[in-house]
Amino acid sequence: MTETNINLQPNYWNEVWQKEGSDTWRRYPGCFGRICWAVGHFNEVLELGCGTGVLARQLLDFGNTVTGLDISEAAIAQLPPEIKGVVSTLPDIPLPDNSFDVVVATEVLEHLDDDRTCVKEAVRVLRPGGRAFFGVPNDCLGPEEEPEHIRKYTAETLSDLLSPYGFVFIEEFVDEFIAAPGHIIALPTLLAAVYISS
Repeated sequence: MTETNINLQPNYWNEVWQKEGSDTWRRYPGCFGRICWAVGHFNEVLELGCGTGVLARQLLDFGNTVTGLDISEAAIAQLPPEIKGVVSTLPDIPLPDNSFDVVVATEVLEHLDDDRTCVKEAVRVLRPGGRAFFGVPNDCLGPEEEPEHIRKYTAETLSDLLSPYGFVFIEEFVDEFIAAPGHIIALPTLLAAVYISS
């Protein structure tokens, strides 16, 4: 990763999460709901870029055991005690091979210089036959529009990134959420499910 990438700066994200806290519950309801339904119950789940654990809490409510990983110590400090928190800068995942049934990363890959290594690391920590879910904006919010983002994805480029690891299913939809009173964001979204080859 490059040193100029703002996503490498833990203090930047500490400020973001200290300000926002768990108020991010309003974001990505379509994506989070789809992931919870697809993950199901009683799995060991790792969420990459978990922030303050909005999705991690929902996965916990489904009876899963959840570990959250984020660059921000401030975000990890806000996780409930039932969720194990790990502070790390992606693409590094400092966890053992074959540790999880499911890995989830929403609104993460577009922030990384090295998305390929992140996916490879996610697959490494999955058990044989595991599943990974990746949510990204659909052909929008590239670096010219969003300075935190490194690239845009299309269904084709996301599939190319993920298909070396197993069967890939990609859903395209619009996720709508309230950003401020009277202001709704409609975000074209790609959600990829990767069924890892054994």
